[in-house]
Amino acid sequence: MTQTQVTFVTLACDGQGCDKSVTFEPTQEGQQAALKAHPWLTAHREITTTDGRKFVYCSDECEIKNAGAGVHNKQEKSLIDSGNSAKVALAAQAAAHNRKATEALKQGSGVTL
Repeated sequence: MTQTQVTFVTLACDGQGCDKSVTFEPTQEGQQAALKAHPWLTAHREITTTDGRKFVYCSDECEIKNAGAGVHNKQEKSLIDSGNSAKVALAAQAAAHNRKATEALKQGSGVTL
């Protein structure tokens, strides 16, 4: 019995709402066929953030949309000291106030702090 193992490369755009994707053999012929069938591959870009996350984009437009949405921003983990229920309630109230203020600013209406 003969066993052959074949590997493939898959590139898919991480842009919001973009469905461009291609799978090809990692050979010169496979790459050339993929480039011919998918012209966006000639200008694709790969982004690595400072915290090690990797993104692939098919165009400037997809990269700019994600960057504008804050996808590339460093992921921050926030911890709330849950030992005191009063602190948790205050933190939740402050978070709700911040969400309302942010939404009001995005809509262009005034905010009273």
